Amino acid sequence: MSKSPLATRLAVIAGLLVLTAPFLWTKLDPDFNTGFVSLSLAPSNAIQFLSVVLPAAVVGWLLAGIGFLWGRFGPTKPVIATGSQKLFESPRLLVATCAVLAGFGFFMSAKFLSLGTFVCIHMMLAIGLNVTIGFTGLLVLGYAAFYATGAYAFALVAHACPWFPTWAALPVGFLVAASTGFLVGLPCLRLRGDYLAIVTLGFAEALRELLRNLPQTGGDMGLLVPTSARIQSLGPVGQAQASWIAAVAVTLFVGLVIHRLYHSRIGRAWIAIREDETAAAMMGIPVVRLKLLAFSVSAGIAGVPGAFFAGFAGFVDPSTATFEQSVLILAMVILGGIGSLPGSILGALVLYLVPTLLRDWFPAISDYRLLFFGAILVAMMLFRPQGLCGSPRHKLELEGKS
Repeated sequence: MSKSPLATRLAVIAGLLVLTAPFLWTKLDPDFNTGFVSLSLAPSNAIQFLSVVLPAAVVGWLLAGIGFLWGRFGPTKPVIATGSQKLFESPRLLVATCAVLAGFGFFMSAKFLSLGTFVCIHMMLAIGLNVTIGFTGLLVLGYAAFYATGAYAFALVAHACPWFPTWAALPVGFLVAASTGFLVGLPCLRLRGDYLAIVTLGFAEALRELLRNLPQTGGDMGLLVPTSARIQSLGPVGQAQASWIAAVAVTLFVGLVIHRLYHSRIGRAWIAIREDETAAAMMGIPVVRLKLLAFSVSAGIAGVPGAFFAGFAGFVDPSTATFEQSVLILAMVILGGIGSLPGSILGALVLYLVPTLLRDWFPAISDYRLLFFGAILVAMMLFRPQGLCGSPRHKLELEGKS
């Protein structure tokens, strides 16, 4: 006789409490004089841990329940997806949206403008990664390497030509990162699934170690971008405002390009490859060539925010190519919805903005902010696996109806 879901969940919770009890309720006290280690009770540590974990679990379950109820009883027509489609299909609406968002820069402080600029950078990264994971079905775990490639390309060019401006470096970042993605994908795109993910992860780690040891890249200390090559103020428009306006414009432009690609013949071919690679090849679609194109376009898009970051922050170092950065971008795509352009934007907004605000507004729980999002992600995978704004097609795939 099968157990009820509630009993199963209670058993799992009880098992976790039993397994973690030695680590929560006790502590080790080393005595350096005698060389012995004693075990003592530490209930205060467990109370402090549970005071953070339990609210995080409650918030995660509440948000997941709201998402479940919205998906079941909310409007059948996806409001966010429909609005984004109208936005990218109407040039006037796109320009008006850009003007309205840019106008916010004259009413926000420099701190929030800087935060908004970083949010736009991560939105572009999530959009770029969605090309390979969401559109083509290629799992990439080292996406931050292409982000670092664009940033270092601009930093090196700026050292050689200090007059080189940021707006001219964006195409350079795209071309260098796209060329890198082409060279990486050329020998390994016949791989599938986990094997391709391991190759991209190995490339990212190798690139990070290379950046740490090359004298031309500054090693662990990184590179400073010359002041003349950074984003400059324009008359009454300060540097923070100019960065925000440029970030909004570039993000909308990147979203427009990907939207057009998604609804083109190339985008349909990418979707066909994601659905069934063998069937797509039998229908005459050049699978390897289009997968290589998707890989190159995705890497090139990562180079654009990389070059923009270098021009905005004025500094680059190997930490831009860490595995944690790649996982963060991947989590943005999954949380927003795989294969959904508005989902990538929404996922980047939530996963970057909310932890930062928790760190600034609630410093007492700043060390546990990632724990909150771990609970939310687990709850999302249980109740809304298609993401916050997932495509209807992906939802049917997860439910096994296609």
